[in-house]
Amino acid sequence: MKKMYKSLIAGTALSAVLAFSASAADVNFTHCADALNKMGLFNGTGSGYALEKAPTRGEAAAMLVRLLGKETEALEKNYKSPFTDVPSWAAPYVGWLYENGLTNGTSETTYSANSNCTAQMYTTFLMRTLGYSDTGSNADFTYNNAVDFATKKGVVDMANYNPDSFLRDNVVAMSYTALATPPKSGEHDNLLDKLVADGAIDANKAKPVQDMFDVYDEYSKLAEQFAKNTSVDMDMDMNMKASVAGVSVLDMTMDMNAKQELNLESMDKTKMAIEGTTTMTINGDLLEGQDGTAGKDETIKSDMKAYYTDGVYYINTDGQKLKMPLSFDEALSSMGMDISSIMQTTREPISLIKSMTKAADGTYNVSYSNGFINSMMGNIFESVGVTTDDLSVKMNKMDMSVKAESGQIKSMDVDMAFDMSAMGETMTFEAGVDCDILAIGDKVKVTLPTDLNTYVDISEMPVE
Repeated sequence: MKKMYKSLIAGTALSAVLAFSASAADVNFTHCADALNKMGLFNGTGSGYALEKAPTRGEAAAMLVRLLGKETEALEKNYKSPFTDVPSWAAPYVGWLYENGLTNGTSETTYSANSNCTAQMYTTFLMRTLGYSDTGSNADFTYNNAVDFATKKGVVDMANYNPDSFLRDNVVAMSYTALATPPKSGEHDNLLDKLVADGAIDANKAKPVQDMFDVYDEYSKLAEQFAKNTSVDMDMDMNMKASVAGVSVLDMTMDMNAKQELNLESMDKTKMAIEGTTTMTINGDLLEGQDGTAGKDETIKSDMKAYYTDGVYYINTDGQKLKMPLSFDEALSSMGMDISSIMQTTREPISLIKSMTKAADGTYNVSYSNGFINSMMGNIFESVGVTTDDLSVKMNKMDMSVKAESGQIKSMDVDMAFDMSAMGETMTFEAGVDCDILAIGDKVKVTLPTDLNTYVDISEMPVE
């Protein structure tokens, strides 16, 4: 079990990164599909939601009509369209969209129902649904700039948009996001409220989602105010437990101070410093003697320092100095994104949030879906040449509670659990981080040590 010490160190470092930059979420949007399904706005297929499949334009038409609560009307009235290539099952949906000015087809006589629906196509559908026009002299947007326009309006974001692999998974995420977006008319706070007011959606079924959208809007305003400050100084109390096959190998607490200066031009130029005291109890099996017998459990109290700069993460634990490449810029690029596109909106993508409530004391409780973090970490590792055979991370839980005073976030508590696999063995980590905000803005300065060139790459760490 001694060879798992490499995973132990990497897990400690990763926990600190995830806790400090806490940005969570999911590329598997089953929870969005569930929410839409409960409101009667998404049915899936005979074999389930089939979120892993690419949608056809015919399927997209059906999903859009259901999203608007108009499936019954579409089937009953069976509006006609001039398109001659629409299968009978899709004709009522395409006809309803054509009758209501939401589709023009791919030509005067074709709809291309069996062709794949791209992200750009579905984005155009949604923006028309929200009341925006892409035709005429007073058009709000064009088909060619639909994605950029939708990004500015909050319908397209870093989580739900994938131009290279647009799946039904993305369709439900974008649809869910559109429901939380205000229509052009401004008569309602969001599209869902409008559909309920119009009688298109059952009010009782929609109310839980409406309540969450209301809390989300309130929380987002608070987060937007906080996000204006790219520099943060906070105290962090962290506890973490690690186990292998149900056997505890580590119990650790960390009392730290963390400072961050976010670089909006390049995430890799962000500076981060985490310094504090670590108390660690290690299973004796990790401390085997020269004769191969297990040692005794040992409690070690030491200083732990971690830093991030120029796309590299550094950790100094009890004098052992390790580093690992961690390029956020390359990871974002591999996902077709950059920091400028992310910063177009400071709101967290609502499709990443499984649930959000506000307690009586004003605390916001957020539960995230996990797929996005898993995908992001996979892209980061791949960008630096680390394959899943070397190291893989699977996030299992990410919850957060946030307290505010006088319109500013004052504390954040994060609860997470993830598995880390390396060299054929898997460690399970459970971690909690309590953060108290000490300062924000220009008052925060990150000081990095001058000996970072002496740190050893974690991949070169000897393993016995």
